[in-house]
Amino acid sequence: MTKTILVVDDEPVIRNILRDLLSSVGYHLEFAGDGFEAMQKLPIVKPDLILLDVMMPLMSGLEVTRQVKGNPEWQPIPIILVTALDGRADVVRGLDAGADDFIRKPFDQIELLARVRSMLRIKAQYDLLERRRRELEVSLHLNGKFARVIARHLEELEVLHNTGLKLITHLDSDSVLTLIAQTALEIIPETCRCFMHLVSDEDESLLPVVFFPETNSKMIYPDLGIEPVIRQVLDSRLPAQIPDVLAAPYLCRPDIDDLRSLLAVPLVDQDRRLGTLSVASPDVAAFTVGHEHILSILADQAAVAIAKARFFETTVRSKEAEKVAIRRIFQRYVSPAVVDRLVNNADDVALGGRRQDICVLFADIRNFSRFTENSPSESVVEILNHYFYVAVEAIMAEQGTLDKFMGDAVMAIFNAPLFQPDSTLRAVRTALAMQQAITRYNATADHAPLLFGIGIHTGPAVVGNIGAPQQMNYTAIGDTVNLAKRLQESAVGGQILLSQAAFNAVRGEVLVDKLGPVEFKGRVAVEQVYRLVGLAVPSTAPS
Repeated sequence: MTKTILVVDDEPVIRNILRDLLSSVGYHLEFAGDGFEAMQKLPIVKPDLILLDVMMPLMSGLEVTRQVKGNPEWQPIPIILVTALDGRADVVRGLDAGADDFIRKPFDQIELLARVRSMLRIKAQYDLLERRRRELEVSLHLNGKFARVIARHLEELEVLHNTGLKLITHLDSDSVLTLIAQTALEIIPETCRCFMHLVSDEDESLLPVVFFPETNSKMIYPDLGIEPVIRQVLDSRLPAQIPDVLAAPYLCRPDIDDLRSLLAVPLVDQDRRLGTLSVASPDVAAFTVGHEHILSILADQAAVAIAKARFFETTVRSKEAEKVAIRRIFQRYVSPAVVDRLVNNADDVALGGRRQDICVLFADIRNFSRFTENSPSESVVEILNHYFYVAVEAIMAEQGTLDKFMGDAVMAIFNAPLFQPDSTLRAVRTALAMQQAITRYNATADHAPLLFGIGIHTGPAVVGNIGAPQQMNYTAIGDTVNLAKRLQESAVGGQILLSQAAFNAVRGEVLVDKLGPVEFKGRVAVEQVYRLVGLAVPSTAPS
């Protein structure tokens, strides 16, 4: 009998895509453009499955789900939420409302068809058992044993349904595998052991895992003696039963005690072989076609959950590797607090290079070359390091990025890698802090005083991880950098020079002397230059 699917979505494009996809494989489709229309059609259409959008006008998909699942007549109808929502919390809200499964837009067509088939199989089995239950209720020849079998099958389906809901929220392989094994042992009481043979992503080798119900534990076995059967199931993608393992000539004697009969089913997700799910019994011919069918349903759910968990774990590892790379790159340039912010906002970091507005600060120790001519090299290095220490402390205090040291000069940038709306003001405070710290140091130093000449300019530049594969550095390049350097070269010791753009960015917040236009080497236009005197109002550095 043709299965009927009710598609509820307010987007005509999505309805058309689902019509083409599902009609092509023989399903009968009914459509509703919103939640109210869906509720009106439900008693007329009586669908076998509902594909339901979450975000809709008038009545949301979550409200439709609650009403459907709150009606005893409609409650058995499976609901797959099809939505653009993302995140575990959204999944949990959908499941709390009563949804049976969950798929995100843009959806993979093969995955959607697999989920539809899985839900329709469960619904068909439920309908069959429910029909039998009704027949048994009106029958004058009720057989108590048969009634117990039907009740058991209903319990099995309820267990499978609950397991499916749990698997949706499990995102780590270990908990997924444990839940699958526990379910297999619960729905097939004849089972004494549960095995999984998982295919390695790297070399197609098999990893055999044995679950022990007595201790609720699992163990990896190198060879169970049943690998020929497992390979057969993997290659054929069909279940296999071995009524008596000891009588099978092509099998080694199993290493697991009490393994006499075996049932194995494939784990396949979107045509990808993930492994096999097997159960064993100490009795000969312990398993039936019914056991095979119910274990295959569990395997369908398990395959999707295992693939999802592997994808999630791969994504987590990739994110962690990205965080490690960001920390390794930026710990040399910015303060630990900024590194932590970068790691927690990795998506905002462009390592490959992008054009953006920044503020560039150059500070150079004036007359340092002359100073070194008459000073011991050890003393020169010690003094230079102290001046750089003072400079870096000021840069880090304003959460600036230390770009590089160049001889007796230092370069810093602001507004990268993290956005700083007050980047120029931060650079100004950094420059003033440098000069004040140097003044304090010079008061106690046993050598001739040295002062910084500082230049600050604001404008666009290319910022990113730049260099050769053997050596990459996070830096900025462009005319903005060049002009900041020219300003620094023009500044005498103790002087801080601002470009017109830098002054415009902090106008009203600083006190300056207007020095007049200056023609810099390599530039056609003259640049209006300002000497920074101080802050117009008290300013508090960032926390």
